[in-house]
Amino acid sequence: MTLSQLIFPSIYLLLLLSSTIILKEVSAFSVRIQSVRKSSALEAVPGKDNGDLMATSRRSVLNAMLFAPVPVYAKCTDIESCREIGEKKVEQDLIDNPVTKLDSGARYKVLQPGTGQQTVGKESNVDLIFSVSTMSGGYMYSRGFGYEKVDIGNGKMVKDAGLDSIRVKIGGRDVPIGIEDALIGMKKGERRRVELPPQVGLITSNWQPEPTTRQGIAGLKGYRRIIEGTTGTPPFPAALIWDIEVLKIR
Repeated sequence: MTLSQLIFPSIYLLLLLSSTIILKEVSAFSVRIQSVRKSSALEAVPGKDNGDLMATSRRSVLNAMLFAPVPVYAKCTDIESCREIGEKKVEQDLIDNPVTKLDSGARYKVLQPGTGQQTVGKESNVDLIFSVSTMSGGYMYSRGFGYEKVDIGNGKMVKDAGLDSIRVKIGGRDVPIGIEDALIGMKKGERRRVELPPQVGLITSNWQPEPTTRQGIAGLKGYRRIIEGTTGTPPFPAALIWDIEVLKIR
């Protein structure tokens, strides 16, 4: 037997095995991408919003690609079947955790359930942490989410997770009207993602709460120019995305 007779069959077998593995990986990747395309900016996991919710943020896309479960190959043998499995999962997520639209026009989705029996009411005082982003996923500013840093003494700066929050009186306009509405009914430890239209947004709370960093201040100024308009540029009703979590109800 010649050397070529020994080598070529081995190479063929290796290529065949490699192509099979690649096809499986493509199928798995495809279903994750399809699920992400159907999700809105309100989604913490792949999902969709029955119509006109905004595009998923880049961060959400990356998270979904990295952490979405890979389909079982025994049940997902080609791209079409993988896509079907992904779509069914999206539909089930909407059933299990639907997007809620409030009378104010704000919408929210529960990201994390709360604990206990006490809920936020129309006269409650609430200790709250929050994060504000643009519709495209661009980070603006936050308090208590660990994205900013605070001085704990001697000039030492640490992430503010668990160290910072704001006190909100419902009805006091400490936060936008749309956020007050979204807080109603929340429990301690509950986290919601809110799509906040400008008409019930920061203009209703005199632009409170304010950012404390240069990045946040610059981002807020840019947002104001968008919704108020500038010379030669008409106003545009851009919404914001708020993640809010109740730490304590008083």
